[in-house]
Amino acid sequence: MDARRRAFGFTLVEAMVSLSILAVLAGIGMPALMDTVNARRVQGAAQSLAATLRTAQGEAIRRNRIVEVIFTNAEPVAASVVDATPVVASAARGWMARVAAPSGPADFVTGTALAGDFAAIALANGTLASVGFTPTARPIDLSAGGGLAAPLAAPLVVRFAMAGTARVRCVSVSSGGSVRVCDPSRPSGAVAACEPILPPGAC
Repeated sequence: MDARRRAFGFTLVEAMVSLSILAVLAGIGMPALMDTVNARRVQGAAQSLAATLRTAQGEAIRRNRIVEVIFTNAEPVAASVVDATPVVASAARGWMARVAAPSGPADFVTGTALAGDFAAIALANGTLASVGFTPTARPIDLSAGGGLAAPLAAPLVVRFAMAGTARVRCVSVSSGGSVRVCDPSRPSGAVAACEPILPPGAC
């Protein structure tokens, strides 16, 4: 009986060695795992903004009205559609698409709030806080407020980064209304690369 127990059991030393090996392997793999998780969050946030911009573009055509996307600290829900105020992207905790000069919850289109620990987003060019789309799907700068609109002087480029990963993604809106997500680390001309569509250093 004792011999059989010894054949099928582990000694305390064997168990401790096994646990030590597992701890070392986990320590080696954890940084890479966290980098992958954070990189996916960066990609997800960029894709979410791109989807909001495309939705706003489609709603502008459908409703035959200007639909704006604002960067905001307000909760991006229908209840706050009238009171939400635009802020520069680097200070925002989310974004909202709504009919320009909203009068009630029916003018809410969609919105996204960033997780509390997400690093702040930033505009790679300028301080635009609100971009709109006309019924012809053309983007316009609504940052001046008061219903004043101007064509985009340059492509809107929003940069997403996060502590814990070196990976960056950019969302760009061209003056013609093309919305895309790109990766500045990819070589020019590669799939999902920022260049040559954006000038070098734009993201």
